[in-house]
Amino acid sequence: MRLEGKVAIITGAGQTRGDSMGNGRAAALLFAREGAKLLLANRSASSLDETRELLRKEGFDAECTKADISKEDNCAALMKIALSKFGQVDILHNNVGIGEGEGDTTKIDRGIWDNVFDVNLSGAMLISKHVLPIMRAQKHGSITHVSSIAAIASYPLIAYKTSKAALHEFVRWLAFENAPHNIRCNVLMLGFIDTPMAIERYHAATGVPREDLRKQRDKNVPMGRMGSALETAKAALFLASDDASYITGAVIPVDGGLHTRVG
Repeated sequence: MRLEGKVAIITGAGQTRGDSMGNGRAAALLFAREGAKLLLANRSASSLDETRELLRKEGFDAECTKADISKEDNCAALMKIALSKFGQVDILHNNVGIGEGEGDTTKIDRGIWDNVFDVNLSGAMLISKHVLPIMRAQKHGSITHVSSIAAIASYPLIAYKTSKAALHEFVRWLAFENAPHNIRCNVLMLGFIDTPMAIERYHAATGVPREDLRKQRDKNVPMGRMGSALETAKAALFLASDDASYITGAVIPVDGGLHTRVG
């Protein structure tokens, strides 16, 4: 198994309710199947419990804790839990991200802008800040932050887009800074993925039937379809595993070719 004996923290391991699986939940399932010991974190405890129940149905389990990575004390507490339960942290998979549809710079609400940056960028910084001392002491580790094609494409989620673009540069710095410590830091840049967060949000905002939304999103992808959370989890597994032992500072698109339309 590719993660046998490794300890993985997955943030954003719950999900919005819906008829498909979210990226964090899929990563938790796949990491468990590959032998990882899991510490799962999420802002919603009930959603996290659902992820744990799915793991238990497959014969696995996980430590679970409610946490908001935009709060530094939550990030510090998460690392204390990991060390007390497992004694190490080999993998951080940060699947957290929020966004609002401003649509025009003149319509940006400062409170929403600050909240998006607090979670998407400052949260990524804080969780990295607190896991790095553990990984440096171990002389190894893998950190993956989840981003979006919105970071490089014209997209009307202005705060989301800008925060994710900044995240790419932050992770490039992390990779450079921590390569001497044998810590790899990478970005998964996701395109249109069939997750509850994507489908349910647009359905609620527009009233367009879910299957119509799926068809619309499928047409925008060069491969002709959205991706699944299992496909994003496979990419996350690769970056977390020793198969990616010489990859750091990379922005890996998982988007069915959507990034090829940029430029």
